[in-house]
Amino acid sequence: MLDREELQSAVDAGLLTPIQADALVAHYARTDEASADREEVRFARGFHDVFISIGLFILFIGLNWTSATIVPLREGPSLVVFYGVMCVITWLLAEWLTKRLRLALPSILLALAFVSYVALTFMATWNLRAGYGEEGTFLLMTSGNYELYLVGGIAALAAATAFYSRFRVPISLAWIVAGILITVLSIAETIRPGLVSLNLSLFTMLAGVACFASAMWYDSRDLKRITLNTDKAFWLHMLAAPLIVHSAISFLPASSLDNDGALPVIGIVFALSLVAIIVDRRALLVSALGYTGIALYTLLRLTNLSNQGIVAASLLILGLFVLTLGSGWTSVRRLVLAPFSGSWLFDYVPPIRTHEK
Repeated sequence: MLDREELQSAVDAGLLTPIQADALVAHYARTDEASADREEVRFARGFHDVFISIGLFILFIGLNWTSATIVPLREGPSLVVFYGVMCVITWLLAEWLTKRLRLALPSILLALAFVSYVALTFMATWNLRAGYGEEGTFLLMTSGNYELYLVGGIAALAAATAFYSRFRVPISLAWIVAGILITVLSIAETIRPGLVSLNLSLFTMLAGVACFASAMWYDSRDLKRITLNTDKAFWLHMLAAPLIVHSAISFLPASSLDNDGALPVIGIVFALSLVAIIVDRRALLVSALGYTGIALYTLLRLTNLSNQGIVAASLLILGLFVLTLGSGWTSVRRLVLAPFSGSWLFDYVPPIRTHEK
């Protein structure tokens, strides 16, 4: 299998077009290998990536700590300057570690850091104009000030777009979509106060479905999961999953996680599991595990087990469920997709491969 990061480097250098790179990968792809059904997302090419990422983590902690000892960061102007300086440092590190060295995990961390620091810079600036410091920022965010969210959303959208345009890090695409969603919801709430806040579960569900649709669009362009489109789809699925799962649970009565009404929660998890199996993405299941554990705990409280025994039994059942489904994923997927053989569904989801039969 050709290295996708090296091909992307050739595209960035103008040696190949994106279409040529995808065609080259497809030509050399070994589609019949046993690992073809896995969600192969590149997090690290070796421990070198991990080692550099640890260094980045320590460096950012050191920068924050050092700045806090020199300048009182709770003062508005110093906070804006600090966030702005961190934006510059993060971008320069990305020029070295992402653009030049093509390191996967450090690039993911730098993308997260850059978008976050840009959003914080503009939010702190907005608060400075309003006469608030860092504590004011926190109070405004927790009180649901959608003007502040609007500022942060637009800043995050611009930062993610710039980062993606320069470095082509797949996770930046999820940040772009997140920035769009935050911006749209903030505009809607600003124009008509109460529209979003009073119907938050509905709007987060719509946002999650929109993210899921975007992810499926990239998946449909790469059914063999061999180009960078699969990485882009993965991060969009990771963004869509918690939005969909949390919204779906929120539609249930509040008592569903407090008494024997936990069965509907398990029903939702089962439905999401079917979707995850059909589209061959495990992100929905990961996001639902927490709610599944709570639902199991609630049901087991009806037994005579002690509290410690209930926790242990819940973890045992949940662990066995994950291991069983994970190890038998291809067999379960073949069984679920058998009735749809030859249908339009396979224009959007990976086919049942020869090694699965």
